[in-house]
Amino acid sequence: MAHVNITASETGGNTGSCGQLTDYLEKENQKLGKNELWFDQGRDDIGPDQVKSGIDNNVAKLKKAEAKFYLINISPSGKELDHIGNDPQKLKAYAREVMKEYAENFNKGLSGKDIKYYGKIEYNRYYTHEDPEVKQGLRKRGEVKEGNHMHAQLIVSRKTADNGRLISPMTNHRGGGGNARHSQKFGQFDRLNFTGRCENAFDRTFSYDRELTETFKYRKAMLNGSVHERADMIVAERSLQTKQAKEQSQALEQNKREMKELVQQPEIKPRQEQQKNRIRVWHVTY
Repeated sequence: MAHVNITASETGGNTGSCGQLTDYLEKENQKLGKNELWFDQGRDDIGPDQVKSGIDNNVAKLKKAEAKFYLINISPSGKELDHIGNDPQKLKAYAREVMKEYAENFNKGLSGKDIKYYGKIEYNRYYTHEDPEVKQGLRKRGEVKEGNHMHAQLIVSRKTADNGRLISPMTNHRGGGGNARHSQKFGQFDRLNFTGRCENAFDRTFSYDRELTETFKYRKAMLNGSVHERADMIVAERSLQTKQAKEQSQALEQNKREMKELVQQPEIKPRQEQQKNRIRVWHVTY
């Protein structure tokens, strides 16, 4: 399943300017000599300076020590990237669907156009000092990792696009009880629900037939579920495998029957070919 996570930043804090993070996310342009521009919910032609000013000027009434922005990383799995043909435009389309889900997940009547964000497509991932291969001396820090690693990085403002409402995806409050006032102010952002919504958005957008073991529901049950929940998932997985094996066997038997019928059919030569054969025989007997 696509990995969608929300963090403060990849360059430290998020209480000041987003300039350092923006410059950091421009690193691949510099390495590859490219000019990959940024995108938002409606545009694909945004430069880094506009990203910085757009986020840094959308901080009305935020205190100095308060978060000004967050970073959302959208990393589809290898199978998902194969399904969309490793197409960066389709990844942008998915990122926009994710941001619609992000807005709606606050339960404050927000839509995608209410979120101020800027996204960047990156095509590679690089080895860092934390990777075992680097620690073991097998790889050098900064080397490109093997495989297909296209992903999207989104800098998202803490304030809505009109610079009016304060929203925070880090609260994880669901409302009710003693959290009611907090939820009313910051929104009721349920991160587990957000993960499920992102998965559904990918499947819906690209007609992706997701296998059980790829689902968030399966991973959640196997990692943190009760004994009964894990057992139910194992039973469901085995039942699905049995069904798929049966369908494959039936398809194979059908192919065998069709091949057998084809071999048993009498060979019928075209009338013109039969006439040619009779002429050849006549010339030989003559």
